[in-house]
Amino acid sequence: MTPEQQAKTARRGNAELLALHKRRMKNAGFHRLSVWVSDELAQKLANERGQGECGGRTLERLLLGSAAKRPTYPHGSTEDEKQGTRRQVPRVRA
Repeated sequence: MTPEQQAKTARRGNAELLALHKRRMKNAGFHRLSVWVSDELAQKLANERGQGECGGRTLERLLLGSAAKRPTYPHGSTEDEKQGTRRQVPRVRA
């Protein structure tokens, strides 16, 4: 993310961006689940995750054979939303 994009994100606020993303997901027909899983299952899911893949997408792919298209996450600028750009976030695997 460029310094300009970071400044726009800070001005807009992470809570506002998250609320916008939640509305987009609900409008697209997605439901939020919270579950407790064993260490073994958590490790298996972590090993199955593809690069840039969220946990929900991993579960869909494994259980249904494919994952539904998700709305893009807003990163703080209207240019990001229009282009559907995504930043790569390093993830630590358990």
